[in-house]
Amino acid sequence: MVVLWHRSGPRADGVDGLGGELGVASAHYYDLIEETFNEVEIRLEELADDPDISVAEGVINVRFSNGVVFVFSRQPPTEQLWLATPGGGFHYQWDQDANDWRDTKTQENFRDVLVTELLVHAGVTFSWDD
Repeated sequence: MVVLWHRSGPRADGVDGLGGELGVASAHYYDLIEETFNEVEIRLEELADDPDISVAEGVINVRFSNGVVFVFSRQPPTEQLWLATPGGGFHYQWDQDANDWRDTKTQENFRDVLVTELLVHAGVTFSWDD
């Protein structure tokens, strides 16, 4: 049984008291975000630019040699991945069919956007391929 929180405390029925479903980050979300963050960190560490990477409390901060900063953050309440770059703020929701995080506004895939943002703002070529 999953226990969901209501304004007055935990509820086990999954209803918010107003007839709506409550959102609680699922184990599946945590598995997906952990896998994604691990892969992002590994790939960034492989870059010739040698960015300064710091990880703390669900946030990855990356500073590139040109001073540009990218911030990746987990958003468990909404089960999203957020990315902040000089190009803007992007919110992603997992799309099982695409097997990728999809932008909640533009529907673009996280992986594609990250490649473009890194090239445009940090001047680095980034690849998801081995």
